[in-house]
Amino acid sequence: METIDYSLEPSAQQINKIADWLARGNCRVIRPLPPRTAYSDAPPPEKLITVAILDTETTGTNQASDKIIELGMVLVEVCPATGQAYRIVEVFDELEDPGMPIPEESSKIHHISDEMVAGKRIDDAAVESLIAGVSLVVAHNAGFDRVFVEQRFPFFAAKAWACSWAQIPWSAQGIGSSKLEFLAYFYGFHFTGHRASNDCLALLEVLQQPLPSSGAKAMALLLENARVCEIKVSALGSPFDSKDALKARAYRWNADKKVWARSIPKHALDDEVAWLRSAVYGGKEFRLELEKMTVMNRYSTRPGPVEVVSYD
Repeated sequence: METIDYSLEPSAQQINKIADWLARGNCRVIRPLPPRTAYSDAPPPEKLITVAILDTETTGTNQASDKIIELGMVLVEVCPATGQAYRIVEVFDELEDPGMPIPEESSKIHHISDEMVAGKRIDDAAVESLIAGVSLVVAHNAGFDRVFVEQRFPFFAAKAWACSWAQIPWSAQGIGSSKLEFLAYFYGFHFTGHRASNDCLALLEVLQQPLPSSGAKAMALLLENARVCEIKVSALGSPFDSKDALKARAYRWNADKKVWARSIPKHALDDEVAWLRSAVYGGKEFRLELEKMTVMNRYSTRPGPVEVVSYD
């Protein structure tokens, strides 16, 4: 039996032996996030796109009053057909003074203090230059990050966005949680989270892993789903007693507009209308508000083209 002197740094061969030994005992080794400058040594295909993996740290979760205090981005070349990443083009991370004290409960999460951001400002010109050639911005909860980013940097509104949290069906793939830390553990690594560029690098690592059911890269499915045009269906004047059926079908109550709504793929609209006619409106005449959602306005506060359609 080989013994290992743990007072010395073990070799890669020894680490692999330890991992094999632990695996035979129904244990699993979680390794640190590996440092990378590229994801493939193979010659890249002719057509590549630049994807920006983006994350923010903020003073809080109120998009109307809280501020960005850190912006992280990892720009990477990706094959749009396979989702394979190649060269990491740039890693960007800058802090910003929000002009207000950082609440203690927020600092406990990201460990960014008032002293760390004092007098600092994210370089607008540098950010705009970096994303000029970006085809897609990816965030893990884009509904949070996109609103904050577009308020601070309006030029991001001209970019296509995707959400790796919402647009990959992690649960359907047999993965128990869509939280980034859990996904990292699932794929066998750990990282120091809740600092912007660290989260970006961890998310990129996750997106380069195979999905359990299909074997395709998570990035490939994200790119495919990002291209899908969706329709946000608002069930106008729905009867009160239909709320349970609507909720069970993943409709969510919009308190501002006082209406139940959900987003569906455009190709599923006819089936959705048929279900609403039968299960909600009881065969009576009804109206739906239909809002077109694409990569350009999805997860933002900017509405897409809207029409109200009557059905009998």
